Amino acid sequence: MSPHKIDLPPSAAAFGSYGISHNGFLPAESPCQCLSDIYYKPWEDIADCLPELIATLQARAHIDKLPTLATTSLLDESEWQRAFLLLSAFAQVYIWAGQKPIERLPPAISIPLLAAASHLELQPVASYAALNLWNWAPCSEGVDLTQPGNLRALITFTGTEDESWFFIVSNAMEARAAPVITAMLAALKAIDDEDSEVVIESLSFLSQSLLEIASLLERMDERCDPQVFYHRIRPFLAGSLNDHLPKGVFYDEGNGNGAWRKYRGGSNGQSSLIQFFDAILGVVHEKTIVFHEEMRTYMPGPHAKFIRDMIATSQLRRYVEANRENTQLFEAYNDAVASLSAFRDKHIQLVTRYIIVPSRTPNSFAKMKDVDLAAKLTRTTNNAKQELIGTGGTTLVPFLQQSRDETKAAAVAA
Repeated sequence: MSPHKIDLPPSAAAFGSYGISHNGFLPAESPCQCLSDIYYKPWEDIADCLPELIATLQARAHIDKLPTLATTSLLDESEWQRAFLLLSAFAQVYIWAGQKPIERLPPAISIPLLAAASHLELQPVASYAALNLWNWAPCSEGVDLTQPGNLRALITFTGTEDESWFFIVSNAMEARAAPVITAMLAALKAIDDEDSEVVIESLSFLSQSLLEIASLLERMDERCDPQVFYHRIRPFLAGSLNDHLPKGVFYDEGNGNGAWRKYRGGSNGQSSLIQFFDAILGVVHEKTIVFHEEMRTYMPGPHAKFIRDMIATSQLRRYVEANRENTQLFEAYNDAVASLSAFRDKHIQLVTRYIIVPSRTPNSFAKMKDVDLAAKLTRTTNNAKQELIGTGGTTLVPFLQQSRDETKAAAVAA
């Protein structure tokens, strides 16, 4: 099969084919809160008391009693997404909620999880799509989704407001960025129309939006305690690509079938939104390109296709380079690059508060010796000193700093 090729930038008219809505990468309607067919009641029953089962060390025992259910009774895309959220969350719990991590997922999880992942075109592991994009509900009808106080998470591992807030802040950022996607696609069309005023307006809107999105990120401290996040929540975001699971996890499909698999944990690097900003501005991550490309395999298939098409067709940076004499255009573009770089600086500051500082303090929440394995300092294989590894599997601060520096490098010289 020949590789997918595209000559023109995506348009707002094609949003449906890319899984994009008026809420951006969030679904148009709030996610499914309960699978409609009573056939799936065993899954929903565990979901209803998941934090309690984890706290009382009964989660694995209850999951072991699950029947192996087929995905054929899922009615629509929202139910597929709900099923994927539940199953990927159960998988995280099964692996990490015990005295030590488990290297095998039972068929009752593996079989339907692999089916749901195939349908949604993403990796069969709890990712940003599951835990964020498909894991929210409005607190009441008609609320502003850009305000995190108006939302709540449907599924959490700890049952804490801290965890719900951690997921929801990112969702509010996604909602705030929704009109930016439309504005920047209008900018690409304006390039073809040689309408620099529209391009300038769109870039100015992008800059202002990035500042507002960064301000939402700064609100994490309002209801999410760094100690709670690091010691109680973060372990459940870990992947199977780490030193504690040297072979990964065996996805048992029954009857002697199955495979060892290694996946990265949940990470904001799996957000289509962040990669969209890079794609539209022409940011090139030369030293981290393999990771960024890999992260697209953790995005819903249509979203990943949108990012690939944007990378292939965005001529924005070249347009600015070719029109340096247009001072307004030149400054608007570089302001947008600076705003994206500043956003990445805010992310580094957040990582410092929520991972680096808590990593130096004892885990006062642990009731069992090894429950915090996924959140501890680990030694990198190519470095003599200990460095923190993100849930996505990268050396945390160096990777983020490299991404920030590569963003700055996208600025067009006068």
